[in-house]
Amino acid sequence: MAYSAKEILSEGSSQLNHICELELANQAAHYRLVSLIVTISHSSRNVETIQNMILKGANIFRLNFSHESHDMHSKTVELIHEALDRIHSETGQLRTVAIAADTRGPQIRTGLIDGDVFLRSGDNIRLSINRDLYDKGNKEAVYVDYANIINLTKTGDRLFIDDGKLLLHIMEVGVDGLLCEVIQGGQLNNNCNVILPEIEIDLPSVSEKDMYDIQFSMKLNIDFLFASAVRSAKNVKELRSVLGEKGKHIRIIAKIDSKIALSRLTEIMRAADGLLLSRADLGTQIPPEKLFITQKSILGQCNKAGKPIIVASHILETMRAQLNPTRAECFDLGNAIIDGADCIMLSSEVAIGPYPNEVVAACDTLCREAEKVMWFRDLFSDLVSEVRGELDAAHSLAIAAVETARRTNATLIVVLTTSGRSASLISKFRPRCPILALTRCERTARWVYIHRGIMPVLYTPEPDTDFASDVDARVQFALTCAKKAEMINDGDPIVIVSAWKDGGGFTNNIRVVYAFFVADRVDCLFRSDRRHSIKNSSMQMEVRKTEGKYSIPL
Repeated sequence: MAYSAKEILSEGSSQLNHICELELANQAAHYRLVSLIVTISHSSRNVETIQNMILKGANIFRLNFSHESHDMHSKTVELIHEALDRIHSETGQLRTVAIAADTRGPQIRTGLIDGDVFLRSGDNIRLSINRDLYDKGNKEAVYVDYANIINLTKTGDRLFIDDGKLLLHIMEVGVDGLLCEVIQGGQLNNNCNVILPEIEIDLPSVSEKDMYDIQFSMKLNIDFLFASAVRSAKNVKELRSVLGEKGKHIRIIAKIDSKIALSRLTEIMRAADGLLLSRADLGTQIPPEKLFITQKSILGQCNKAGKPIIVASHILETMRAQLNPTRAECFDLGNAIIDGADCIMLSSEVAIGPYPNEVVAACDTLCREAEKVMWFRDLFSDLVSEVRGELDAAHSLAIAAVETARRTNATLIVVLTTSGRSASLISKFRPRCPILALTRCERTARWVYIHRGIMPVLYTPEPDTDFASDVDARVQFALTCAKKAEMINDGDPIVIVSAWKDGGGFTNNIRVVYAFFVADRVDCLFRSDRRHSIKNSSMQMEVRKTEGKYSIPL
């Protein structure tokens, strides 16, 4: 059964009333607005699991180049395409998913450990730049592969090892290394990363490994590049030059994973196509009580600027070992949705945990429940008020489309788009109903997943020679898909955004239609008059009652 926007996205007279009137007894039934990014590794690298995750709502698949070989990532992409083919042959649905490559970024790493080394608080250890110690690490000394570390650090500085698991305090800077005191101990493993939170290291923004991985990723036809250790807008520009003409279609998502990146958030946000908040990395460098407001601030700034933002790390981490998330994880995920996340990224819980399908299903349910809390009216007003100066036609149309959807209580906004820009601009102003982006471009159908609330639909028929007829055919196809997805009902108001002529850059037409479904037909029709639409639907229902057939066939 489909639920209209009136029933599941209704707003009270105030934010307080809206929260007080939330439906508690029934689960959310509306289409999820936030996109889900899932990481594929040995636990989820099989076609059945990938197919199930797509059907449960996975939108973007992440290849983590910090781990695993190119052969494994190539196999993952093949399995994703196989899963999509299976879904098409079994259900007739032409699904699309995007693929993202996550680079390791420039890193300082330790050498190899000879034996078992466990460091305890109060122990002293030397981090040496002497290459002779590369494979002879022990409890007294371990090699680090960054010679300039002795010139950039000073007594009193902190450093982290192994993603923050070990915390060291520099006691003395020597000619061949650092003498450190262990503040937070733990197991010291091979090739652990070393983080200097207060220091801007002078390593190249694109390492040799990153260069190799990026070139390989382009052969896999990826859609997004998640760039680690971005320290400035200059780093983003360097990545674009590495991608070159061949990879100009790839969207660069810059990770905010250090204090330095956080201090340059505005310039990085302007240069990149989107941001990824890596809470695990950032959490090692700022106090835990500051991470909460840092997330809120970053998400707010991205929403204000219209840049997509991904929240990552420790989303449902306990599901690596158990079937259900903790209540704290549920609250944390819900807050990320309310704060304005466009995407949620699942990492180890689906990559190496035993319950990847259950994780995706749990995340989908929690996101939809959290979206019921959103107070869209004031959010829209705030976003519009932040748009300064004279507006171009595209922004004006996006604002008008969202305002029209709000005032007509529309269940859906349908956008006929070529590049996806019209749909992404509408998403910027956060309509309370989903945006169905109908496009003939496969790349666009994958790109738009990075924006909140957009459901892409790929339209494959050849264009009609008559442009008006082609528009009507596409709108009808979009509404039929929406009905099959249980996103609309008879008589629901729907906002249509389309171009006035063929080609990109001509979108400037908004109209409101009302859906109705003819008995014994699968396709959805539409009228400009709501009264006649409802009357037609009622008559069809009466006919079907008389014939003993009440349901609408799909």
